[in-house]
Amino acid sequence: MPMLYWILINGLFFVLVVDMLLVLEYSMKVSYYVVGACTVWLLIVMFEDAYRLGLYDLEGTPEPAKRWEVCKCGNLPCSKGFENASATFLGQAFVFLLDFLYTRSFAAAVISERNRVIASIETANRIAVALSRFDLEFSSDLLRQAVIPDDLRAAFLSILSNLRSYKPYLPQSVL
Repeated sequence: MPMLYWILINGLFFVLVVDMLLVLEYSMKVSYYVVGACTVWLLIVMFEDAYRLGLYDLEGTPEPAKRWEVCKCGNLPCSKGFENASATFLGQAFVFLLDFLYTRSFAAAVISERNRVIASIETANRIAVALSRFDLEFSSDLLRQAVIPDDLRAAFLSILSNLRSYKPYLPQSVL
């Protein structure tokens, strides 16, 4: 079987698409549609494996010499039976859905952390600009409201304290 055909039969294509959709922040609706499409595809493959409906014959039948290598029955492709096909479906669906859940939680955590870092950088930038203008009250207010890492807050508080201590000794032209 060609590699692309094998990937589609096993649902690997859907796993890659869903993972990319989640990590690249596409709408969750799109991801759910792809999960639904994958489930339907795996059901179609399961019924083809169980009852040999003829979908595999669309690709063509291998040469007689290669038939025995592919499947050890006289009429290719061989039917697996409903029990074996169901077990294959359940295994593939379980792996696919588990991958979806783990990737979704990972992507959500990465996006949340990225947004937190961006907000911290923007807040730190506003505080730094206010401190450079010697606007100590505004800087103090920003620091009280800011959601920034503790070590960064401590550094800004130290700078703010130093500027308050030195402010009376600075010439008015600097202020």
